[in-house]
Amino acid sequence: MSASTSSCLLARLLASGKFWLKRARIDSPDLGEGTPPPGADGALLADLRIEGDRIRAVLPAGEAPCCAPGLCLDGGPVRPRGGCTAVGPGQPADLTVILSDGERLEMEQGRVVQPDPPSSRA
Repeated sequence: MSASTSSCLLARLLASGKFWLKRARIDSPDLGEGTPPPGADGALLADLRIEGDRIRAVLPAGEAPCCAPGLCLDGGPVRPRGGCTAVGPGQPADLTVILSDGERLEMEQGRVVQPDPPSSRA
């Protein structure tokens, strides 16, 4: 799947405000309370349920309903961003998401935000 296809799909998912980020890799220092334990490598492969501006659930990978709207990250990392320190239920959906094709998406309150353009110096 191309970067533009992934972005287009994610934009459609975000419109509903309720979606899954499936097969996301979360490093153990970023895990919040209420998440399954990390694997032997110190990371968790998980399905994250986003509802509105919050992470509502973190399940072991493959446990999200198969027909539920979502985007498979194929092990792409998800990290907290901004003032957030953890990825877990009840935490803000302020996340850095790396898609399986390497594209980086920044999310605030469950919505994709565009990075600030570089400032031009006159």
